Amino acid sequence: MALLMDRFEIPFVLVERNPGLTDHPRARGAWVRTMELFRQWGIERAVKARGLPDDANGFAFVEAIAGHEYGRVPREIDLGQTPAWKCTVSQDVVEDELFRVVRRSKWGRVCHGTEFLRYEEMPDRIRAFTRDVTTGHESCWSARYLIAADGAASGLRRQMDIAMTGPASLAIMNNDCWEGDLSHLPSVRQVGVFRIMPNDPWVTPASVLNTNGADRWLTVTKVGEGNDATPPQRSDAEVVRLARAHSGIPNLDVKIINRSVWRVSKQVAARYSRGRAFLIGDAAHRFPPTGGYGMNTGIQDAHNLAWKLAMVLRGQAGVALLDTYDMERRPVGQANANFSHGNTVRFMKMEEAFQARNLQAIEFWIKDVVHHSHSIGLGLGFAYDEGALIPDGTASRGLTLGRYDPSDRPGGRFPHLWLDLARQRSTLDLFDRDFCIVHGPLSADWAAVARDVGERLGVAIRSLRLDTVDSRDGLDMSLHGAVLVRPDGHIAWRMPWVPADPAASLEQAFRQLLRRDEIATVRSVA
Repeated sequence: MALLMDRFEIPFVLVERNPGLTDHPRARGAWVRTMELFRQWGIERAVKARGLPDDANGFAFVEAIAGHEYGRVPREIDLGQTPAWKCTVSQDVVEDELFRVVRRSKWGRVCHGTEFLRYEEMPDRIRAFTRDVTTGHESCWSARYLIAADGAASGLRRQMDIAMTGPASLAIMNNDCWEGDLSHLPSVRQVGVFRIMPNDPWVTPASVLNTNGADRWLTVTKVGEGNDATPPQRSDAEVVRLARAHSGIPNLDVKIINRSVWRVSKQVAARYSRGRAFLIGDAAHRFPPTGGYGMNTGIQDAHNLAWKLAMVLRGQAGVALLDTYDMERRPVGQANANFSHGNTVRFMKMEEAFQARNLQAIEFWIKDVVHHSHSIGLGLGFAYDEGALIPDGTASRGLTLGRYDPSDRPGGRFPHLWLDLARQRSTLDLFDRDFCIVHGPLSADWAAVARDVGERLGVAIRSLRLDTVDSRDGLDMSLHGAVLVRPDGHIAWRMPWVPADPAASLEQAFRQLLRRDEIATVRSVA
């Protein structure tokens, strides 16, 4: 969110209790839509350079990493529907690359080692109170809006008096991050996750996540049921012993990096905002890690909210535009929570098959994991049904997990098309900080219309003429039509024919989208 505030030139203060960035891998995997955003923000290459190769993102089901392999789920294939393919990379790397941008910001301040205490809401602003964790000095900040990105145990969410819906504890898990050189094993360069199904009864089944294709690993094991008390952590000697058993190399030199205990949850906030305060990321939703949608959903929460905040703060939109954040993102959070939980259930069924040594059942469940790891349909195909968009009466086509069907229907992501033969410029590159009207070659002079309407409303509107409009690319607007795309790349309005008065039609659409009837003069940060 800080990076986006910087891109929109909105003054901000980021308060972080920890003294620096995390060195724990946490989540792992920046999926396609997130990598498209990273491409736009200029960090895609840096993130990919620190992740696994594109051909190393599959699952392998093994007795040990160096032992017998039962089966493997291949990587998801890039069919050219995006300019930026997904990357198997850990969250600590992502945070580091985001922070490289944020720390250079001319528009904001980052306060590490600063604890958020409480806030008070005024009619036209909020007052936030913080404390320096080293000196104990307390500060009071005044701002127009407050964003809670303080994680699954969000204290700010409790202050906002927002409840979570769904089970808070499905299981208790251990994360053990360790170092051990396995680079000599061929599978290490080919597999993103090793699911360990050991023969020895004393060896705990686990998922061992490959973080760098060589010597840095994250072992995730279940240590209790949802209603259990948190068990004591394993000793360092036990962690080393387990790492050696999971690797299949008895004398492997293992160094423990860090460890954590956490609970699997499937929860979504009952609402994503109250007054001038908003929830994003894990503060708004907590998923099982199976599927990798927690971090990705959080990044896209910020992307949805940022442009709306920017337009309201500039006086270009009414404050009711901010209500569409909850309308749009909460259903996505619930859908991704359901998907993630379904993957957890699949792994439970798989463990039952392994315990029974039922090879036919094992084969079935290994094949079924393709629905876990091949999810481009969910990642790119989700669409908003209501919010900052104007439905055109066409029926939703739904989505298929493993297949993305591009569409220019309002609510969905505008399809990626290369704009040059060198394949360097994508249609997605146009959707960043401004609205953009994309139209066919036989439509109205939308460039002139956009300039005229934009000047009257004080809103920047870009335009793009496509020389070809093909329904096979998901473009149903026709050669005569046009679509209005929001700064976050989602389609706000579609006009498949030339209206009698293009300028009046576009202005009416903007006034409806931006809630122009109740604009008030605002200032960003006092």
